[in-house]
Amino acid sequence: MTTKKPVSVDPIDSGVLLELEKRNWALSALSEAAAALARADSTDLLIQEVCAAITSQSPYVLAWVGKAEDDDLKTVSLQGGAGSAIAYMHEVSLTWSDQNPSGLGPAGKCIRSARSIVLEDTERDIDFLPWTALARKYGIRSSVACPIPDGEAHPFGCLLVYSKIPNVFGPDEVKLFESLAHEIGFGLRAIERQHQLDIQIHEKEQTQERLAGALRSTIEAMSKTMEWRDPYTAGHQKRVAQISIAIAKKLELGADLTQALYMAGMVHDIGKVAVPAEILTKPSSLNELEMRMVQEHAETGYQILKDIPFPWPIAEMVHQHHERLDGSGYPKGLKGDQILFEARILAVADTIEAIATHRPYRPARGLTAAMLEINAEAGVKLDAQVVAAANDLVKEGNALQEIIEAT
Repeated sequence: MTTKKPVSVDPIDSGVLLELEKRNWALSALSEAAAALARADSTDLLIQEVCAAITSQSPYVLAWVGKAEDDDLKTVSLQGGAGSAIAYMHEVSLTWSDQNPSGLGPAGKCIRSARSIVLEDTERDIDFLPWTALARKYGIRSSVACPIPDGEAHPFGCLLVYSKIPNVFGPDEVKLFESLAHEIGFGLRAIERQHQLDIQIHEKEQTQERLAGALRSTIEAMSKTMEWRDPYTAGHQKRVAQISIAIAKKLELGADLTQALYMAGMVHDIGKVAVPAEILTKPSSLNELEMRMVQEHAETGYQILKDIPFPWPIAEMVHQHHERLDGSGYPKGLKGDQILFEARILAVADTIEAIATHRPYRPARGLTAAMLEINAEAGVKLDAQVVAAANDLVKEGNALQEIIEAT
């Protein structure tokens, strides 16, 4: 019976296996970190998740990102990190100054030189002596520091990865972590650009809100001026605007178009400023000449408003609010789709308000009479869809009645 000799492991083979394992750790860390980079939407989250991804590989006990501050001490500030040895970072104070002992470690050298610094063994590196005992406490034996580019006079900072095994970071591993550091820099810049863009968008929105508020106030002032001149129709424009808003919301037209209708409703009769006050307040029916003068208010209103750079076609809405689907309206005798949809809403709102409320030449006829009138003209003179929305408002509650009764 022969005894088998134990198989010896070729030291070259074991060395190759170790190199492959080191490569695999770095590749796996890079893969996990790349996924973290792709989903991060904030600076803090990007750094935290990338560091967590790196330290998910067993030999890496700590990964952190330091920022090169431009203060007098040239501080390296901790931006985020992860790993079983994260407490190490709370016991060290680092700089990137070559005049300070705390700047002689991997982080300081990396930032000053803008190149990667490999610490093969923390127990043997003389420059690392101030931190050797602390590194031993947390099981740190080797590290690599890779610059994070920023395009300025010095790098943004550095990515540091620490291992519990010495001599883990060979040339190939360093290249992988350098690539990751560049991606971190790109991600940080992209997030910062998005942040600045968000700020600009927010500022633009605030400016637009202020301008819209100023425009609204101007429109309301113009409307009030008209109402002071014509007390018999005081509140008419405001009520037409409110009815138009109610219909627009019922039709789900959106906030922007609803605001446009409010603006147009508030000044739809501004052209009456050119009509003699004695005609506007005449307590009896108008003759043909007087009627023509009143009807000119749609054209006059358009001429007043057409050169104002509204973000909506306010002037054209005012111009067309007396047009009718069958061509019987004024001032242009437009038909069907030639009439803006917004103007068709104003037409229905104006008709409801005019019939339901008091006029110098007749008493108020009420909302019921107004609804009968617009239903009789639906699909002929007035837009059927708009009339249907007004009917729904009446069926669902007293919103229109409240607007009509408002002073």
